[in-house]
Parts: sequence; C-alpha cells; structure tokens
Amino acid sequence: MADKLLKIGFIGGGKMAQAMAQGFISAGLTKGDSMIASCHPSDLASAKAFKASRIIFNPQYIAIQKSDVVIVSVKPSIVPIALGDIKNGNVKADKLFLSIAMGVTTKQLEKLLPEESRVIRVMPNTPALVRCAASVFVTGSNATKSDAKITKQLLESIGTCEEVSEGLLDPITALSGSGPAYIYVLIEALADGAVKMGLPRDLAYRLASQTVLGAGKMVQHTKTHPAILKDDVTSPAGSTAAGLHALEENSFRASVIAAIQAATQRCREVSNEGRNK
Repeated sequence: MADKLLKIGFIGGGKMAQAMAQGFISAGLTKGDSMIASCHPSDLASAKAFKASRIIFNPQYIAIQKSDVVIVSVKPSIVPIALGDIKNGNVKADKLFLSIAMGVTTKQLEKLLPEESRVIRVMPNTPALVRCAASVFVTGSNATKSDAKITKQLLESIGTCEEVSEGLLDPITALSGSGPAYIYVLIEALADGAVKMGLPRDLAYRLASQTVLGAGKMVQHTKTHPAILKDDVTSPAGSTAAGLHALEENSFRASVIAAIQAATQRCREVSNEGRNK
C-alpha cells in the first residue's frame, strides 16, 4: 500500500459503513477528512454520524470521483441505482470497488459496472467498530493481487480477515455477519438469568459480556477444541454440569444450528431474488 493515506468513499451510510469508517480511523489507516460518505439526502442520521467523525458528507457522487477505494454499503435492492452513474459513464470506474451488499455476487456487480472495473465482495461484521471484526472477501475477475492486498490490509486493520470462495459467503453471512446478534441475545439471557438469581443488572451485564469475550479468546489463542475447553470447566456433579443439562433439555445447540440454517437460507433467497431481476 502506498505511504499516503487512502482516500475512501462510502456509497451508503448505514451502521456497517459507520463501523468500518470508525475502525479505519482507530487503526490509523486513514483520517476522517480522507473519507467521503455519500448517502441519500433524507438519511440525516447517517450524515450526522459521519460528520461527528469529521468525515466529509456529500449526497452527490463526489464520494466516487475523489476516492481510491469505493465501499458499496447500500441495501441489495439499491445497488443497481447506486452504481447507475458509473455504468452510464458519468463517473470514471478506475477505482477499487468493495461491496458489502448481502447476496450481490461479484458477477452481478461487474455487470453493473464498466467492463474493466475491479470488484471485491466483502463480508465484515459490526464489531469492526471496536476493531474486532470477523471479515472475509472474494475477488472479482478483474481484481489484481494488489487489490486483494489492499483489501486484506483494510480488513485486518479492523479485525481478522480471510479470503474465501464465493460459494461460502451465504453461510459465512449467517455465521459471522448475523452472529453478533445471536451473541447479544446470549449475553442478555445470561444477565437475565443472573438477575433472576439475585445479581444487580449492571454487574450481570459486565460479567456476562466479559465471560463471552474471554471464552472466545480461549478458543482463538489456545487453538483447543471447544468441547475440550467445555469439559475443562465441567466438574463431576458440579454446577456447570447442571447448567449444561438444562441447556440440552431446552435444545440450545439445535436452536443455534437452526438459526444459522435459517439465516443462510434467507441469504440464498436474497441472492436468487437478485439473479431473477
């Protein structure tokens, strides 16, 4: 990557775009005044969020014209509209386009852009805001090794990053894309249980969130199978064994598996809807 700060443009200013922008700034990869966000004029909340980070907000396509990397972060149904000016030749396509639009394939993106356009499909998640994202990416047919390197550096600045095949993106979206929501529900449920048994709520939330964070780090850093780590905590006839039994009685594992399956299916439906248009 060049020594100069990357000029990054965002087409769409939702929560994910804001999280990525804040993550890039926190990592020192760029500055607010080196980024431009282009949102719908009616999206005042996004405009205020970007301005608060000293990121230039402009409702026009200056975000594309003045950027080295353009991050397409609008809803899937809006992607053809958002990229319309580029396809029509009103804006040069000599940029690297990163798309986080769910279900929109690299081939679909390339069809919406001039033939020479370099496209990479990216799936980050909202913990990008605290530089703990779990991200993956897929390169399009025109993307270069240099493009992949820049993408990897951007994503690694806000968490972990892996290059994958496009066929894996739907279940990955269901796992790491939607996964934070499942974990928030788990943290809330852990805290609710603790409150029921007498803990103050603020203490319960602090302990629950730190417990989830610590368990995740144990899996990452020890590289030990989760089942072994679970067994290490479970003493014969102990409280953990009793709690695990209650989880099994209430189909905890089956419910989590079903959530991943349902989310994956929805991703595939969105992909198919896009292909049929």
